Amino acid sequence: MDRSTIDSYEVVMSKFPLPAFILNLDLTVRIWNPSAEDYWGWSADEVLGRTLPLLNPEDVAFSEQIWRSFLERRQVIQLPNTYFLHKTGTSMTATMLITPLFDDNDEYVIGASFCSLPSTAQQSDTKPLFQGLMDLRYAFDQIACVLVLDVRGTITYANANMVDFTGFCPNQLIKRPWTQLLSAAENEVLMTIRSQIKQKKAWSGKMPIETSSSERKFLQATLIPIYDADGVRFQHLFIGTDVTETTRLEEELDFLVHHNEMTHLLNRRGFLREGATMFDHASPTQPLALILFDIDRFKVINDSFGTHIGDQLLQALALRLSQQTEGTLTFHPTSDLFGLLIPASDRNTLFQLVRKLQQVIQRPYYINGHSLIISCTFGITLYPSEASSLEDLFRRSEMALYSGKAVGTGTIQYLTHEMDQQFTRKVQLERSLFTALEDGAFSLAYQPIINLKTRRVNGFEALLRWNHTALGSIPPAEFIPLAEEAALITPINNWVVLEACEQLAEWQQTIDPKLTMAINISPHQFQSDSFIRTLQHLISNKIISPRSVTLEMTENIAILQTQRTLERMQLIKSLGFRLSIDDFGTGYSSLQYLSAFPIDELKIDKTFIDGIDVGNVGLLDSIIQLGRNLNLNLVAEGVETSSAEAYLKTTSCQQMQGFIFAKPLSVDEVDKRFNSSTS
Repeated sequence: MDRSTIDSYEVVMSKFPLPAFILNLDLTVRIWNPSAEDYWGWSADEVLGRTLPLLNPEDVAFSEQIWRSFLERRQVIQLPNTYFLHKTGTSMTATMLITPLFDDNDEYVIGASFCSLPSTAQQSDTKPLFQGLMDLRYAFDQIACVLVLDVRGTITYANANMVDFTGFCPNQLIKRPWTQLLSAAENEVLMTIRSQIKQKKAWSGKMPIETSSSERKFLQATLIPIYDADGVRFQHLFIGTDVTETTRLEEELDFLVHHNEMTHLLNRRGFLREGATMFDHASPTQPLALILFDIDRFKVINDSFGTHIGDQLLQALALRLSQQTEGTLTFHPTSDLFGLLIPASDRNTLFQLVRKLQQVIQRPYYINGHSLIISCTFGITLYPSEASSLEDLFRRSEMALYSGKAVGTGTIQYLTHEMDQQFTRKVQLERSLFTALEDGAFSLAYQPIINLKTRRVNGFEALLRWNHTALGSIPPAEFIPLAEEAALITPINNWVVLEACEQLAEWQQTIDPKLTMAINISPHQFQSDSFIRTLQHLISNKIISPRSVTLEMTENIAILQTQRTLERMQLIKSLGFRLSIDDFGTGYSSLQYLSAFPIDELKIDKTFIDGIDVGNVGLLDSIIQLGRNLNLNLVAEGVETSSAEAYLKTTSCQQMQGFIFAKPLSVDEVDKRFNSSTS
């Protein structure tokens, strides 16, 4: 039986004034109302799913045979003077009323109600109620909104509940088509109902009702076709329970879930839902265009005027956008990003439309005494020529938008073939990243760190490498940002720490016990508790001495959340590990941070080393002097020429790494090169 139909019956049964229940065709109990619990002694938990306990087992087969013969002819049965057993074993006499109740598949269950034969003194009070409930279908009349319709759908009866619910007088309902209660917008519901009835099936569902005051209310309704003994439909029974308040709460929640809270435009989730219909009807001859745009330098507006002005700007822009794009699917997925999904004609017409829209939304805004002038950058992608799904269309438009920003603010950028290739590659890499670690696709290369004075190897820096099965070697600068976006960087980096330290432990046995290992730490990993547990694992399992390991972080890590960063550094130092600032001089260097943080080393960026060959050494000398004053170890990165090495030897810099000595090496190359030199 359809779930909504059962729900309607359960609501009615729970309020039914006489003992009543619904049985499955095998006579097991499906619904057992509170009156039945009180009257017969059995609780619902005791009888649901079991054979009706009131019947004498010897009479079950006979009763079932009688019931089926009537039910198959869709007739109501009245069985007076029927004997039943109370839970206590007491025999009771009652009249039982049985009626077929049909579901959407035209299969029926058995609805039944009881009325004890009352004493003579009680008969006059009970008889009117009992006779009014002789057919279980009329019992719904007591507690639900009920209509009786003739075969053409004309209302022949409307109960008081329906009159109160709709606000129409009885004479405004009787002899009128019941479809007058449905608004013109509900044609689809009406077509579904007619289709069900034509197939001799009942219909159940939520139905919007137009009231006399034009207020829209909702019924959880069931429309049941009634057939005579010859199987001819002669009327319909409409039963509904008021679910207006629940429906309105659901609609409010649905609105909040699918709309931007500030502008009330669709959010991304709402766009994906509402845009699905347009997307499904698009074709090569009827393409769609997704236009995304955002406000250039919106953060500057927030920082300069305050977020309350920024919020009002977004609301004003949304209003202006809605006025210009009536009938278009307009949405506001995040922050200052807006979008439109529209039918696309030729590119020139589309460009002119976007250009006009750009001019409209870039007109000055007057907010709280401020005159704000903005510019917007647009990204456009077409379906089906440039995307395969609605989500794909959104992401490609986003790529076009940010590619346009790279060209210049205020641009209108279509997705290009080159962007499309980049997008396809990015998606492929993102998918592969999720299994790269377990597939063993990652490996480490090791670049020697050289003592500038002796030119001996002091240690190695572990560098992550990824060899993609289809795309070959992927540069770290390409896959590490993707790993950060996908929240995969921490487990990957933790693997790097364990792998590099285990390798160092082996090389300390075979090459030099004083070797060290430098390992790069990402911002996400630095703040992760799993990273600290990884370091603790190294110590507890005595894999390596923590003093042999230098953890390298960028300056950007150092300046963010200063107090928390300092606490995390102190925790790492308390475990015995060394800390280094990588690429020093290219970020947000500050003497305040350098003096406050417990770091051991500065790594001088290749940018400053390259300046040696052109005589530009002023900043390099300053960095080296600063490091020596703070008693820090100094490592020059990217040393590639003999002149650069020669100059560094004249300074206080202690170590270097770069191609002049060796490129990053595999494990086998390290073993071959350094084990042979020490043997």
